[in-house]
Amino acid sequence: MLKISVIDGHHLVQQRQTKNGVRYFQEAYAHLGGAFPQQIEIPLRDPVDAKPIGDYTLDLSTFQVGRFKNLELNPFELKLVPAQKSVQKVS
Repeated sequence: MLKISVIDGHHLVQQRQTKNGVRYFQEAYAHLGGAFPQQIEIPLRDPVDAKPIGDYTLDLSTFQVGRFKNLELNPFELKLVPAQKSVQKVS
């Protein structure tokens, strides 16, 4: 499972001017199994779509089948869902 973390100080919405208008994004970190997580940008349609601080996983709707039948991420919509914390009861 791929874990994406939105951390304090990097959770604010940022914007970039493009030829097609303003592009909104939010910085986060992808835990890819290495020593350090990699910084990524999460595209946003609107600033109110920003995720609060926390851990997330990718929603299945983020994946698509490409032109040559390969599995790929939709680069324009990275839908995140809150990560499920497994709770173990001590007996």
